[in-house]
Formats: sequence, C-alpha cells, structure tokens
Amino acid sequence: MATPDSEYFHELPPLTSDLVAEIGAGQELALLLLEYVPTGGGVIFPVQYIHKELVYRTPGQKDAVALGIARLIDGGEFRDARILFSRPHKTATLRGLSLEGQVKVGRPGPNNSFKPNLLRSTNNMAG
Repeated sequence: MATPDSEYFHELPPLTSDLVAEIGAGQELALLLLEYVPTGGGVIFPVQYIHKELVYRTPGQKDAVALGIARLIDGGEFRDARILFSRPHKTATLRGLSLEGQVKVGRPGPNNSFKPNLLRSTNNMAG
C-alpha cells in the first residue's frame, strides 16, 4: 500500500556515491530513511549522517560503501553506520541504526537541485 510518505520518497532523486564522493570527512548530511511499517505503508524518518570515508567495493565503481556515524533526528545516539550504494539499481541503503532502509537526501539544495545538503562541518566525529 502506498502512503503519502512512500510516494514522496520514491519521487526524490537517488542518493548516489558520486554525490557522497563530493563531500569531505566530517561533513554532515540530512537524510530521509524510508521504513515500512506492518500495515504495509512507508514512513519517513529524518537521519543525521556524518561522513568519514567512501570505499568502492567493485571494479568500475559500481558498488560503494560510505562509512560514518548517524542517528535518528528524534534524539537517538550516534552509532557507526554505513550506506551501501548500488549504482546499477540507483539505491542507497543505511545500515547500523535501530531502523535500517533506503535513504535519500533530506531536502533540496539551492535552486531545487538535490546535491547533498551539508548541515555543517565538524571535527568531532564521535558525536
């Protein structure tokens, strides 16, 4: 069953490893995580992600992993997290939090382009 949240989420452009490759260690991204609930619909949860590094897992840079720390914005604690990218499927999946699932950038940047929305740069990567 499609919900307004899941429909909105699927209309957003994908979060790609190319976008994450443009940011530096210690920079923060506002992400949206889509979690499916027992009723069959999807609910969006805002996530704060602080980037550490991007590692390519396959030749030709088809698949990559972004390593960093993340937390649910509703007050969760920062945890080690990873974002798994699949270039062929144009998906990004967040792992490491109590909720896990597909993620996309949290809101449009200048001129409604969907570049990563940098919240701030921080030197304190532990939270």
